[in-house]
Amino acid sequence: MISAEQQYREDLTQCLLDVATGKGFLKGTLLGTPDLDEAWLRYAPSFYGDAVREFNAYPEYCLACAGYMGMAVALLWDKDWEKHKATPYSFFQGERRFDDMDDHITDSILKERKHSVAAMMACSSAAYNFLMKSRAEPGTAEAYRLFLISTEVMYKIGTAIELQHLGYKFEALPIV
Repeated sequence: MISAEQQYREDLTQCLLDVATGKGFLKGTLLGTPDLDEAWLRYAPSFYGDAVREFNAYPEYCLACAGYMGMAVALLWDKDWEKHKATPYSFFQGERRFDDMDDHITDSILKERKHSVAAMMACSSAAYNFLMKSRAEPGTAEAYRLFLISTEVMYKIGTAIELQHLGYKFEALPIV
């Protein structure tokens, strides 16, 4: 039997995949690699510490930053993962640390706003609406866990969107 949290993760992932596909940022597939998933496990504790402090005032921004970070990590993976896989969390922060992470990533790392800003605006809004529809009582352990899941899913959507933007695609390989 699937847990409520796992069901939330799967449903949110499908929701964001549908949004990103509908807007033309993805083609119905959540692209990713184990390297990118492992990177999230390293960055998540620092990211959570920043995002939790700001979530009540700027919920969509916090969710979007997870997606922007996923996009940036995917770009570094594509460029030279051996060189970039130990990049510290602080690399993704701007001059004002978490407060301008979105601008720093789009302007200094991705060096493009056209696809990144539109994608993160659409996905973070959808993720926040999805989270609010969960009806988890604010300030509870359940609300916190769903927020953590939401940021992880946003990170993965961000990586998928950037991989798609870089020309990666899912292809089934014949089994020999």
